[in-house]
Amino acid sequence: MTKDEIRNFLLKGTFTGKLGTINKDGTPHVVPIWYTLDEDDNIIFNTGEESVKAKNIGRDSRVRLCVDDQTPLFSFVTIDGIAEIISNEPSEVYKWAKIIAARYMGYNKSEAYGRRNSAEGELLIKIKPIRVIGQKNIAGW
Repeated sequence: MTKDEIRNFLLKGTFTGKLGTINKDGTPHVVPIWYTLDEDDNIIFNTGEESVKAKNIGRDSRVRLCVDDQTPLFSFVTIDGIAEIISNEPSEVYKWAKIIAARYMGYNKSEAYGRRNSAEGELLIKIKPIRVIGQKNIAGW
């Protein structure tokens, strides 16, 4: 995929990302996340400060994110990156949580989900891509 194709794919519909972080014992921890992209194509998402992924990122910032579609001919993007907690300020978390909620829950519910996902103890996280691989139509002939 080209850079533009990757960006369009990552922002398509309600694809979730599967985020891999590294547990304290070195084992992988993989969970689905809602996300969006900022103007520099960094991945932006929020999570609670007590979540396993937040604790793992605080200890080891290396992450991998995989986004795939579920329809033939099948495509995916995998991103290796460095995650950084960029804010715990409720107003900044709310700004992004509302954008993310609009994508996944629709504009009408975005304010309610944005407020819920920006309460005290929520963090805003940015993943700066280091290596990006995108493949489209992998089941094609």
